[in-house]
Amino acid sequence: MVATNPYRGMVSSLDYDEFDALCAAVAERRCRNLVGAGTLDEAADLWRPRPACPSCGFPDCARDGRTPAGRRRWRCPICGSAFSALTGTVLEYSKKELPVWERFVTCMCYNAPIDLIAEVCEIRHKTAFEWRHRVFATVDGYQDRLVLSGRVWIDELYLTDTDIVRSADFAQKRGLSKNKICIAVAIDAFKNAVVVICGHGKPSSKRIKDALLSHIAPGSVIVHDMERSHPALVKAARCTDEAYRADLNDPAYLEAMQFVNSLCSWLRRYLFRFPGMKKGNLQSYLNWFVYLFRVRRDEEKWPKTARVLRHLLMSDSCYRSSW
Repeated sequence: MVATNPYRGMVSSLDYDEFDALCAAVAERRCRNLVGAGTLDEAADLWRPRPACPSCGFPDCARDGRTPAGRRRWRCPICGSAFSALTGTVLEYSKKELPVWERFVTCMCYNAPIDLIAEVCEIRHKTAFEWRHRVFATVDGYQDRLVLSGRVWIDELYLTDTDIVRSADFAQKRGLSKNKICIAVAIDAFKNAVVVICGHGKPSSKRIKDALLSHIAPGSVIVHDMERSHPALVKAARCTDEAYRADLNDPAYLEAMQFVNSLCSWLRRYLFRFPGMKKGNLQSYLNWFVYLFRVRRDEEKWPKTARVLRHLLMSDSCYRSSW
């Protein structure tokens, strides 16, 4: 016998406003169960319990009542600035509560299209686009501090530069021409990855060093495909190397380079989800890919949505719209 839902009659009797309030309360409870907080205020108290002054950086500010919106307010004894725990974060001016952001971040973790995100989160397309770039703002510069060590695989991925293709004087060229954007890709045995733009066409020694030198620890073993620019990087990084000639019919090459080739394949599929991106935003998309790659690697220790929300609240980043 099918059990009767005891709440069905109560829910059916609610008017529109009451039902809307019930849905908001349920979403808040669900979010609290998933990430540990149901509102932005609860999340701020959890992950930013004592925020530093956003104006002067003083770390020991005093509580000073609440803002007109009911959010806890802080005041800096040095410069006198009043602020909330969300001031200086990408969530500072958000008019939506945490459950909406939880759904949005979950969609972002699966790289869902903007139209789908807007539908699922019940927000406008323009808002979803802006929120995506708010999230990107928190990972700009994320790769700057990443250093790969031990056994490090490197390779390059090439994408057609749509700005060049659409230009009036465009001429189709064969092979890896200057029409292609070069992306330097590196990954170590601990699944730490670095993905950065490396100019156009095949990389020179200078360009590959500019892209990867600061991300490889001295003494590492660099595994590569005998690209002409790679020996200069190996020497500058004070590393040793293993070189394999790129040959898809060579089992030794395929086995040795499988790790980085798989990463390039994942990266290409990821970028194909965003066919209309501006070339100026490409590095931000790459930063998000690397950040998400690390989040998924550690998902057993920290659920990805909760970790990304915590990151948004703890990052002192801002997004300025260009439109």
